[in-house]
Amino acid sequence: MIKVIYFDLGKVIVDFDYALAIRELMKVTSLPLAEVTAVLNDNDLINEYETGKISTAEFYRLVSQRLQLEVPLEKFKQLWGNMFLPQPLLSESFLQSLKKRYRLILLSNTNEIHFEFVEGRYPILGYIEERVLSYQVGCIKPDEKIYHAAVAKAEVAPEEILFTDDRQENINAARSMGIQAIQFQSEDQLKRDMNLLGVSS
Repeated sequence: MIKVIYFDLGKVIVDFDYALAIRELMKVTSLPLAEVTAVLNDNDLINEYETGKISTAEFYRLVSQRLQLEVPLEKFKQLWGNMFLPQPLLSESFLQSLKKRYRLILLSNTNEIHFEFVEGRYPILGYIEERVLSYQVGCIKPDEKIYHAAVAKAEVAPEEILFTDDRQENINAARSMGIQAIQFQSEDQLKRDMNLLGVSS
C-alpha cells in the first residue's frame, strides 16, 4: 500500500523553458547566442551546482565571468530563474486531495537559486512540505544514492513509495530500488496511472 508520494519538480509540478533564461541573459551580455547557450548547457558546471559542490556565490562568479556579465547577484538570480513558466502543471485541488491521504515529498535535481525562485512564486508547493533536493544531499537522479536518501526520508519500505518524474531514466532507477514509479506526461494521465496502483485522489 502506498504511503508516501514523491514528486519531481521541473516538468512535473512546474514547467520551464531554458530559452526564456537565455533570452533574458542575452539582454545583459554582448556575447553571441551560441556562447550563452553553451554556458547554460554546460552539464559539468550545472551538475557541480546542482550537487552542491559549488556555492551560489561561486556559480554566480563563474557564469558572470564566462558570459562577461556585470549584474548584481539578486539580478542574476532573477534572470536565471526566469525559465520557469507561470502556470503549474499540476492543479492545487489535486495536490490538496492527495495531501489528505499521503505524505507528499519533492525529489528534485535542482539548485539553490532555482529552488528559492520557485518556492517564492508557486504557492502550490506549500502542499509538499518535505523535500529531498540534489544540491542539499550531494547527488542527482538517476544516481542510486539520491533514492537511498529518499527512502530514508520517507521512513517506509521502498514498495510503499510512489514516485513520478518526467524522465524515463529516473523512473527506471527508482524501480530498480523497489520504488513504484510512474513517468509523468500530464495530470490526467498521472491520475489514471495512480488509480491503477490503488492511489486515489
